[in-house]
Formats: sequence, C-alpha cells, structure tokens
Amino acid sequence: MNKKQQVYDWLLEPNNPSVRYRTMTELLDRKKDDIEVVQEREQISSSQMVIQILSKMHPDGYWLQKKPNTNEFIGDGVEYGAYATTHFCLAYLAELGLDRQNPQVFRAADRYLNLQTADGDYYRHLSCLFGYNIRTFIMLGFRQDFRVQKSIDLMLTTERPDGGYLCDLHEGKYKTKPVKSCIRGSVKTLLAFSELQEYWDHPRCQSLVEYFMKRSVLFRTSDLEMAINHDVTRTYFPITWRAGLIEMVYALSKMGYGVNNELNRAWKILDSKRDAHGKYRLDWTPTQALLKPGKRGEPNKWVTFYALLSKNTNQRMHR
Repeated sequence: MNKKQQVYDWLLEPNNPSVRYRTMTELLDRKKDDIEVVQEREQISSSQMVIQILSKMHPDGYWLQKKPNTNEFIGDGVEYGAYATTHFCLAYLAELGLDRQNPQVFRAADRYLNLQTADGDYYRHLSCLFGYNIRTFIMLGFRQDFRVQKSIDLMLTTERPDGGYLCDLHEGKYKTKPVKSCIRGSVKTLLAFSELQEYWDHPRCQSLVEYFMKRSVLFRTSDLEMAINHDVTRTYFPITWRAGLIEMVYALSKMGYGVNNELNRAWKILDSKRDAHGKYRLDWTPTQALLKPGKRGEPNKWVTFYALLSKNTNQRMHR
C-alpha cells in the first residue's frame, strides 16, 4: 500500500464521521446519494463533537459565552467572544457536515440572519465577520436566501485602493496616510468568494485575488521576504478570525490559481508541515472552541484533509 492510500485510509477511519464523510465526497468524489455515503452522513448528527456543540445551544437558537473578568454573557446578538459564540458555532457545525436540514441548525442560522443590518452587514462592517458568515451560510445550505445575497452584494460593492478588505473600526484612523487592508478580513472574504464560482470573474473578486498575488499570498508588499504576521505561516483549525496558511492556499487553488508561481512559497511552507507518513501537523487551535480537532503540534485529520483538498483541487483545475 502506498503512502497516499495510507493517509486516505487514516482519514476514512470511523472514529471521525465528519472527516470520513467529507473525505468521501470532496476528496474521493463519491456521490452524496451513494448508500455508504448516506449512511456515513447519518452518523454525523450523533457524533460526539456535534452533540457537544448542540448541547450548549440556547433553546432560542444561540450560544452564549462569558466575557473574561466580567459577569456579562454575549452571543445572543452579533457581538462575539473568543471562539465559542453563535457565528463560530454555526461555522463549526457547517465544517462538521451539518446543514439547514437539522432543526437546531436551521433555528440558529435563521435567527442569526435576521440580525443583519439593511445593507447585509452584521457589525461595523467587519469584513472578517461578514466574509466568514457568507461561507458558513453557503455551507449550511442558505445560498439562495435573500439575506445571504445581501451580504454578498455588500462584499461585491466594498472597494479599497489596495484590493483587500477592512472595517469601520480601522478605516480612516490615520490622518496623513491611507490605512492598509486587513489580512484577516481579506482572507475571510477570499474564502467566501471561493464558494461563489459565479463571481470568480467579477472585478471585485479579481482585485482581491491580485491583493494576494502581489504579496506572493502571505508576504508584505514592502518586503516580500517577510511574512505579514506569524499567523499566516501556521496551520489552524477550526477556521476562525485568524488568517491561516491553509485557508489561503485552499481558496486560491479552488479558484484555479494554485499553479501560479506566486503560490510556490506558500506551498513549500505547507509542505514543511507534512511528516514522513504524509500527514499534516496542526500548529494551533483555540482552547475555547467547542470543536476540538486534536492536539497542537501533532498530525491532524482536519489539516490533512484541507491540505490534500487544496492540492487535489489544484490538480483537477489544471488537468
């Protein structure tokens, strides 16, 4: 048995039905109506991680988290805490393979979507928030919902000189120089665009892609030998507000840019996370997240799944 098959067999182990299901359907291209695939998906709702997350949900459809050093709980609105409030938990459930067919997921997602402002925003035009949410709600099966389209329209019409994204918190904070876009917001909107093939040729999507290409994905435009920050060179799971390496190579390869020379160094950094058995390491995960992917510094099924998915998508796009 070759090394690649051994890695696939590891991902297909029955102890993680979410990884197993997504490996079947996204890596191995098994049909979703295949009997074995259907049976595997049925296992997801009774998996330990899903039960753990849904057990923490308020009956009205939100997740609360206590603010550090205070007695205040947040999560019933759009304000969010460290990795365990509503929009994070909905994203985790989407990653695990649940969608709007689950009554609890539908209740929470529908409630959250109703918290939108008139222009499709959620809170002070945080691009990391509305970009993140667009991807989540598409994965949950809400692509045709008019509220999701409002957020997409906001993403399409939000322009910045450097092609990236920012938010009201930082826009215009300097009097003598322009404010650079936020790498975190730009990565989340890139992930959102990667789920929207109908917009890949849109000028706003193209300008965002160029934002990453001109910096060889994860380097500073002023110094192409220096990473933008420490986060962009590390593997993270679950996906949160940080800007991790996997997210960028996955989104760009899915959109057809994986073979571009500008991604060469990003691929090399990702390959440096791979061990002798072909498994990829998890560099960091938030301890507060209700989705527990594994231990830091060890080979990880989720990171390996996304790394292989990025490479496979890249190959399929250029056969």
